[in-house]
Formats: sequence, C-alpha cells, structure tokens
Amino acid sequence: MMMRFFKKNNLFLFLFFLCLTNYAQTNLFVSNSGSDSNDGSINNPFKTIKYASTQASPGDFVYVRGGVYTNEDFGDADFWEGETVAFIQSNGTEGNYITFTPYEEEEVIIKFDGNYGFLIKNASYLKIIGFIFEGVADEIIQQEAEDAWGLYKDADGAIHDLKQEMGIDLNDSSIIGTTINKPATPVAIRPAKFNGRALVANKSHHIEFLENTVRNVPSAAIRVQQSDYVTVSRNIVYHNTYWTSLGVGAITVAESIVNPENDTFDGIKIKITENKVYENENRLISWSPSKSFVHFVIDEGTGIFLTRNEDTYSHGKMLIANNLSYKNGASGIVCHLTNDVIIEHNTVYDNGETNHGLAGGIGINASTNVQILNNISYAKENKWALGILAEPVQNVTFEANIIFNNSGLENVIKNTSQTTISEGWEEINPLFVDAENGDFNLQTNSSAINNGSQNSLQTTDFNGEERDENPDIGALEYISIISVEENKTNVFSVSPNPVNDYLLIKGLEFKKEEVKVFNIIGQELSELIQIKKNIIDVSKLEKGNYILKIKEQSFKILKE
Repeated sequence: MMMRFFKKNNLFLFLFFLCLTNYAQTNLFVSNSGSDSNDGSINNPFKTIKYASTQASPGDFVYVRGGVYTNEDFGDADFWEGETVAFIQSNGTEGNYITFTPYEEEEVIIKFDGNYGFLIKNASYLKIIGFIFEGVADEIIQQEAEDAWGLYKDADGAIHDLKQEMGIDLNDSSIIGTTINKPATPVAIRPAKFNGRALVANKSHHIEFLENTVRNVPSAAIRVQQSDYVTVSRNIVYHNTYWTSLGVGAITVAESIVNPENDTFDGIKIKITENKVYENENRLISWSPSKSFVHFVIDEGTGIFLTRNEDTYSHGKMLIANNLSYKNGASGIVCHLTNDVIIEHNTVYDNGETNHGLAGGIGINASTNVQILNNISYAKENKWALGILAEPVQNVTFEANIIFNNSGLENVIKNTSQTTISEGWEEINPLFVDAENGDFNLQTNSSAINNGSQNSLQTTDFNGEERDENPDIGALEYISIISVEENKTNVFSVSPNPVNDYLLIKGLEFKKEEVKVFNIIGQELSELIQIKKNIIDVSKLEKGNYILKIKEQSFKILKE
C-alpha cells in the first residue's frame, strides 16, 4: 500500500515538473557571426532575428548581440524593393510575452533601406525593447526625393511618373495651395527607399514597443495599424518622415480593430506614453492612390497621430499621456476620425516646422468623446496651440490646459464655425527652463506647478516621478534644483562637481533604488550609473549637464 502511494505521488511530481518544463523560459541568442542552423544558445547563436522569432515560444527572450543588422539586400541599386530586417509572426500568451531585446547593454542597430525595419504581423503578446532603428533619410537629398515623388508601379508592374501624367513641376510655386486632378491609381506601389517604415504592428494584439530609438527613417517611425492592446512607451523618435509621399506622422495609430475578435473591454487598450518625439517632418506633398486629386500643400508630419479609427474600432479607449512632442513638421498631437481618446499631461512645443497651414499644437478632427486635460501647448508664432479642425466634434472636454504663443490670443485657438473652445485652458507662458535646447522642466514660478486637474489618470510623469495630489500641468513634474554651492549649509554634500568618473556623497544615507539621474531634457539615465555604498560611478555618462536626484534632494552636476 505504501509503495503504491509513493508511485502515485512520484507520477504526480513527474507530471508537475514536466508541465514546468513545458512552460520554462528559454533564452535564444542572435549574432551577426551566428548561423540559423545553430541551436540559438549563447555560444551557438542564430544569425537572423527573423529565424529566432520562428523558434521562440511563450515566455522566451530573444537576446540580440551587439552590432548592425540590415536587410539582406541593403545597399543594392534597386530602390523599388527592399527586404524587411525582421518579419515577426510569433505568438506569446497572456503573462508569457516573447521579448526581443539587445543582450545586456550591447548596442543593436537595425539599419534598413527597404520597406520595414521590423514588421510584426498576425502576432500577439510580444515586446520589442531597446533597439536603435535607423533608416537612410540622412543619405537622401531634396532633389532626389522630388524626382521620385510621383514614381509608382501599377498592378502589372509598369512604372509611371505622376508628375508627367499630371503635367506638373514640383518646383513651380504657383501650384502651392491649389488642387489638381490626377489619374486613377488604384494600385500604386512606391519606391521602398523613400517610403520605408521602421517599427510596424499590423493585425496584431498585445504588442509593446518600449525604450527604442528611431531615427532617420524616410517614412513613419512607429506605426500601429489594424491592431489592439498596443503600448508605445519611452521611445525616442527623431528626424523621421522627411521623404515619403504617403503623408504620415512619426508615431501613428490607424484603422484599429478589436483584437482578439470577440473582446468587449471598453477601457484603455492602446497607449502612447512617455515618448520623446521631435524634429519629424514631411518635406514633400503627399498624394493618395484612392483620391482623384492632389492638394498641393504640406499638411502632414504630425508628431503623434491617431487617424481613421472611428469606423473600425468598436470597443476600447486610446491614451496619449506624458509625451514630449516638439519641433515637428505639423501638429504635435492630432486626433483625427478617432473616438474615445484621453490626451493628458503632454508637453507640445514649437511644432509646425514645414506645414503650409496654421497647425502647430494639439488638434481634434471629426472625433467624439475626447478628453484633453493638463497639457501644455506652446505654439510657434502665427500657429495655433489648440484646435478644432473639422466637424463633427462631439463630447470633447477641455480642462486645465496651458496654451501659448508669441503672436497673440487670436492665433492661439483654432475653431470651426460650429464649435468653440471657450473654457478648459489658460493663455500664459509656461516658463520652461530651456525649451530651445530641449529642457522642458518648469521654472520655479511657472503657473503650471500644482494647477493640474485631479481628474487625470497619471500618477507619474515623463521621468517616472510621482505626481502629487496637486499635479503639475505638462509632461514633467516640477523638480526643485539645488546646486552643491546652495547646499553648503547642509550636512550632506556631493563632490567633486564638475566630475569625471566618481561622485562622493557625504552625510546622506540612501539605497541604490533611491538614486536617479536625468539629462537636461528630462530623460532618465539611471541605468548608466553604478552605486557602491556612498560612491556613484558616472563614468558611462557622456559629457554634459545632469540632474542627480537622491531621495528628495536634487543636484545639478557637470560631467567632464
């Protein structure tokens, strides 16, 4: 009887550990020096991210070793086509995401001149963390892009030039602002070199794009299309969208669908938070294959863009919060044909670099159920900071926003004839520390401090700092800066300052997790410092000014 009991329990334990084994996390590795015939271990890595994705199971980590990863046909003479660096169709499960990320602190650059950097399609429960996506926009000049502006292939593969078919010259200033009919182009394949996108989620759900850098991409930097449950957070997105004729924003969410199909959750499902989005602009006039005309104005190039979600997205809300969006080509943030949106605690500054219109701030276009609160929108001269762009607009609320430009109130607000924005904003200079150099921290006497609405959902700011019960308006909570010189009367000190490698902290006890460091634009760089007792190793920081925060005390330090 006792033997039977042990056998039964041993069988149970065997099955239990077998289940654990089936769901155990596996680490897979990718290296430029590897081979896709390897086993994917750290000593025998795969060669391509795409192949590694086919071998990954729920809960696995795909670690990519340092280096530059390109599409297979990178640099060839064919600007029409271009392979994708990684086409990913993997599926994790709830609680067991598949994660793609560089190994330890190694730098991984996804360099491409094709259609996509990463294309995630028909996938689920994935995280893409910490890559650098780099296009070839900096290798393209204006004339080259204009020469390719109207080139397209039809369904039979024949090459056309829309400029010739329309009889126009892009350098003719007289066509700016006019509308000219164009021939039908139901299928129009454009050259990949000028229209490549970096990081795309298509027909997917539960996807997270976190802490990536996207730069120099000819078209959209990050695009979420026909997808659901997507988080785009803590990414740095700059110098993108220059050369496309598609007309895009830097971070775009378009034509969202409920996914999984029968999901009925009506809460926040798509999130764009804590991103730094700057100097993205369209330098070409866009044209659409589905339209019978071209309107010759540059009106695209928005920093963060929600578009055409109204007719496709039946359940769920979208959140745009704690972002810095500045010096982009058109508006900083636009909600276009998209319902059930919360736009809160963003800082929008000096947008409208290249657009022909007056767009420059936060805009709403034919949308319903939109909440806009606790934002700072500082517009260029003669650009509007807050706008209703087109009707119908229904149930849009404004609360505790600061708007400003230097040309007077008549240009700060953009209204349609039916809708006015009569409340929920104050026109006043928010008093940034150094906005022209990207420092959007608030000065001590800023009216944004402690004047935000308590109806906000945000408990932390762009840097992850806690917001108190009287939150500040904008993406950044106010940080009181106390220099070493101002602290001479205190019992603690930080020295030397300026510093080369090591800071010595005297008279203050602290834990590792109580120390944070930020650059002048508010980006946290705490992962670059090492702490041992009362010594902080800052040798990995680049030269420049930083804010060191220890517990509740903050210090300006200069790294030499």
